[in-house]
Amino acid sequence: MIRRQTFSDHCSKPSMDRPAGRSHAGPRGLGTILFAFGLGVVALSAPAQQLYRWVDDDGKTHFSDRLPPEASGKARVELSDDGIPVREVERAKTREEWLQEQEIERLRKEQQALIEKQRKQDEILLRSYRSSDDLMMMRDGKIAAIDVMVQQIKGNIRRLQNRINRLQEDAADLERAGKPVHPTLERDMQSTKESIEDELALILRHERTKQGIYEDFAEDLERFRRLKDVREPVADTTGEQVRLGLKNLVLCADDRECDLLWGQAVGYVETHSTEPVESLSDNVVITAAPKDEEDISLIVSRIPNDPKNPNAGAVLFLDLQCRSYTETASSCRTPARNAVLEGFRTALLVDEAGQNADGDSDASETDATGSTPSAGESGPPRSGSGD
Repeated sequence: MIRRQTFSDHCSKPSMDRPAGRSHAGPRGLGTILFAFGLGVVALSAPAQQLYRWVDDDGKTHFSDRLPPEASGKARVELSDDGIPVREVERAKTREEWLQEQEIERLRKEQQALIEKQRKQDEILLRSYRSSDDLMMMRDGKIAAIDVMVQQIKGNIRRLQNRINRLQEDAADLERAGKPVHPTLERDMQSTKESIEDELALILRHERTKQGIYEDFAEDLERFRRLKDVREPVADTTGEQVRLGLKNLVLCADDRECDLLWGQAVGYVETHSTEPVESLSDNVVITAAPKDEEDISLIVSRIPNDPKNPNAGAVLFLDLQCRSYTETASSCRTPARNAVLEGFRTALLVDEAGQNADGDSDASETDATGSTPSAGESGPPRSGSGD
């Protein structure tokens, strides 16, 4: 019986025509296949040829597969093998353009930071207050707290002034008795006067703090009304009182100008106070305390910006005295007293302008006699002008 060979027999048995265990393709055939495969991979991975298009300084358009050095900083277009634009490259920026872009970016970041800061402040503002009245109540509370401290300082100034009065009486008694004034007594009076000057400088700092509080809350109030879309004006009486505080301050630039204005300030106190001058020094003038609500009692002080530098200027500060410092500061203010405070700065600056005009007139008269002054010698400088 003859058995027919099947396909499985061919697969399972080695062929009698070739050695067992050797591949049909053979080593040479396999190497040929791998070499051809490698060539195909290299061919597929080879980059396409890069083309460039650019315009030179003369306006001529160039095409090339290589970018020359002189064109490296110019705007160009990269093209495919088919001439299709695949990427545009801008020209290189100059140093000035680069710096300008950096500055613009810095300003943009700063602006963004300010916007973010304002946004957070608005959130806090809206969470903290329900109405404009709440804002004004908070502001008035802060200002009232400072007023309490100021009243206490003024009361201390009155006690110090009373002490000076007693010391001066003791010194006068000694002089009338023909006895010398003891140096200890003189040092005590000087020390007390310096304490009064320190207390007045402290009051001035408090008054400026009050002004800063008012200005900050004025901005918050306006912002709050915008955020809430409140169109009706808000009645604000405290703001007027705080703003009035700045009208009783006069700035002077140097000793020459301060001496001129100080003389006018002393004359203003003597003219507008209903009480006599009780104490007069180079830096402080104090009148007697008021006896009733109609009296106007004043204190004017010359407070240097820098005690160690006479050319740093000073502040001339006019303030009221109250009959009692246990009451609130607002109770010490009457329309007549407010008018005196409010007119202080205007009176001094107008007087100074008048004296400057007199100086110009004097210079003109000197010219008429034949003397020719040099430029800039027509009179004392106006307020705020430097030597």
